Amino acid sequence: MRLLKQSSLLAAQVVMLGIFPTAALALTFKLEEATISDAKAAFESGTLTSQELTQMYLDRITTYDQAGPKLNSIGFLNPNVLHEAAQLDVLRTQGTILGPLHGIPVVVKDSYNVKGLPTTNGVEAFKSLIATEDAFAVKKLKEAGAVILGKANMSTWAFSYDGVSEAYGSVINPYAPNRTPGGSSSGSGVSVAANLTMFSMGGETGGSIRVPSTHNALVGLKPTAGLISVDGIWPLTPERDVIGPMARTVADVAIAMDTLVDYDPNNIWNPYIPNNTRPNSYINFLDDTSLQGKTLGLPRPYIGKGDPEKGESYPIDPQVAAAFEQAKTVLEAQGATLIEVDIPAHKTWFIDFGPQDYPSSNKRVDQSRAYYYEQLIKEYNNDEIKSFVDLLNIIPEDNLNYSYVEGIAGVIAGGEAKPWEELPEVAQALQALARLRTEQYEDFMAANSIDAFVFPTLNYLAPPQGDAGDEIYQVYGELPARFEANILGLPAITVPMGFSTEGIPMSLEFLGNYFGEAEIISYAYDYERATQLRRPPILVPEPSTLPALVLLSLGFLTFRLKRQQSFLRR
Repeated sequence: MRLLKQSSLLAAQVVMLGIFPTAALALTFKLEEATISDAKAAFESGTLTSQELTQMYLDRITTYDQAGPKLNSIGFLNPNVLHEAAQLDVLRTQGTILGPLHGIPVVVKDSYNVKGLPTTNGVEAFKSLIATEDAFAVKKLKEAGAVILGKANMSTWAFSYDGVSEAYGSVINPYAPNRTPGGSSSGSGVSVAANLTMFSMGGETGGSIRVPSTHNALVGLKPTAGLISVDGIWPLTPERDVIGPMARTVADVAIAMDTLVDYDPNNIWNPYIPNNTRPNSYINFLDDTSLQGKTLGLPRPYIGKGDPEKGESYPIDPQVAAAFEQAKTVLEAQGATLIEVDIPAHKTWFIDFGPQDYPSSNKRVDQSRAYYYEQLIKEYNNDEIKSFVDLLNIIPEDNLNYSYVEGIAGVIAGGEAKPWEELPEVAQALQALARLRTEQYEDFMAANSIDAFVFPTLNYLAPPQGDAGDEIYQVYGELPARFEANILGLPAITVPMGFSTEGIPMSLEFLGNYFGEAEIISYAYDYERATQLRRPPILVPEPSTLPALVLLSLGFLTFRLKRQQSFLRR
């Protein structure tokens, strides 16, 4: 009987293939692990349209994000996404290609404004805030032809690595459901890892791109502070906030960077960064021989060789250490010279408690954060939340983050919220950090002919959620190079370094020079091409969805549209 049923099903599939030509996509385009170049080739050959690609991702979201393992990485889907993809298909048939991302579905973190969609920043009370304009980065993505598939779930207020949102619930790690997916860009990481989107946009203040990229076997780029404008994006600490792409390959990150890095007159960093900070194209640096002849520094504190009693170092998990030893062998085989070093700036910050001319930051951070929060709130033109202060009447006092909201509201109500240009301490702090970066980082690199630093992105495996995870952070710290990348504002890229015996992803990080994104992209690309260590998680749909999956794979577009519309209504 089973054989008869299987034969009947196969016969039905053959018939349907003749009736529905779009089913041939399954034979010519493999969605899982597809790259931007793969999709572009399929578009150009006529075997795939943006609408079909978008629908394929929507199907996977329905199957794995909302059902099956219920990853919960997408907080809100763009209800117009199929229409927008269809419009891009029309432009293609007319010979108009908007840019390198024409027809490519992208997910953005829910701290980004996308016109017509809600922006929650992980906050339940913000679900009614509808963006009236696109964030600068979203505008650049759309200009390049990207389709905004939806908003990625994220840690509330971008506070944590746990990926728990009061707005949309917890994000699940697809490689290990009982462990953290990393945050705060948790949904951005999981959606890419699970092949629910081509790539995503994350944001980082203290590891929120690199940590979820590591836990999800992704390539994540934390750029130099100010390189990509954060206008239209909810901040956390304006002096450290950056945004960047998270993808399955270095090449896709480079393509995204070519789109995102552009001048924005509203970029708050404009007075503090040099002009001409980007190359003609990051894609030009995708060279699988780029490590040849390069010298890479191995910072002792980040490879478990600093003095823990002086706070210089944390231990390193044995499996991470073993993977790093293998990575070192690959780097040397690719022609790099490795030297163990101590970065002078690290000692100044952690041992000597920072440069003497660096002012205390708490008050100015609260003032600037409050100012940019208030500006964002006003731009939503919301009838209920006209000012950030209104949240005090909406968020219950027993909310875990009520005191945070109360503090920011107090700054605003007291008239102390101010933009950077009205806070002289901001310029003083950035100047102090610039001198430290030049004298004790860049000059050190030049004196020792160091092209970049390399080390494990995280010295531990993805921790369990909850108290057990807190114990891991107490033993291993939270993030190597947080000082260099997030305080000095230097660029860093993380790339898959392998998996533990439990199947937990591990990553390698390249830390570069100020505005040295192109160079570290090239080193990461060389390492990636030599290792090919990325692999997708194994996802299993709910048994009840299996018959629907067969139908979906046969090109029942009408059925899919109805099901998606039903899902959007829910």
